[in-house]
Amino acid sequence: MDFFFDIDGTLLPFGKPAPESAVRTLHSLRRSGHRVFLATGRSPAEVPEDVYAIGFDGGVFSAGADVIADGRRIFYSPLSTDERDHLIGFCRERGFHLLVQTSEATYATKEGLEYWTEQVRIHTGTEIAIASIRHVKELPSDAVVMKVLYVTECYPLEKVASELDSRFAVVDNTVGLPSYMMGEIVRSGITKATGIDRMIEHYGDSLAETAAFGDGANDIEMIEHAGFGIAMGNASQELKDAADWVAPSVDEDGLMAGVAHVLEATGRPGLESRY
Repeated sequence: MDFFFDIDGTLLPFGKPAPESAVRTLHSLRRSGHRVFLATGRSPAEVPEDVYAIGFDGGVFSAGADVIADGRRIFYSPLSTDERDHLIGFCRERGFHLLVQTSEATYATKEGLEYWTEQVRIHTGTEIAIASIRHVKELPSDAVVMKVLYVTECYPLEKVASELDSRFAVVDNTVGLPSYMMGEIVRSGITKATGIDRMIEHYGDSLAETAAFGDGANDIEMIEHAGFGIAMGNASQELKDAADWVAPSVDEDGLMAGVAHVLEATGRPGLESRY
């Protein structure tokens, strides 16, 4: 089977390393011949080295816009220059702080990054960091942008959605801020679900033989789409309602329990007793 795992809130708690049970579970899956992939809103550059070190066969990155299999990029859909400039202009007109994601780095002003991290600390009590942040006053003119994250004091997500060009879609943030404070703007029609399709097409695998694990707003499409959709116990109620099964929370060995459920439901051998 092909297993797809979100990172934050699924593979690991925010700001903490992956539980040992999750690491052992992924190792066991790969030893048993299953493929294991990341499925994250993060770009490849934003994934910490200790996550990569767990061992994966590839990943769906930037919420579906960048798909990598066995170290080779098989799908890549950045914003065009016109889309990038329009979107950044849209956000600046509204006074949003921006985190602009490219495959190589995430660009932010010092003030914007400080505002974001402080609000995450206030609302969640978590210290959060992104690998490969670059402080800039202006986005480089040649930056190839995958998506834009905005942070503001108060601008309802529904209002952003109603004002956006039809080329784009906005989803709620996955770091625990209220939806009126932060969202992620992506190209319409690109999701983690479409990334899964690209991956299984590459390998010639069946959608029925996939399982997706998530906890946030940008996981809904893949949870509904995969052969088995597993929501973590700490997931939003909307995601739980869309899932085939709800596992315990990320810090209660939820990933291991979810994998064990999928293996049992499909009549496959369970996780190895030794790791």
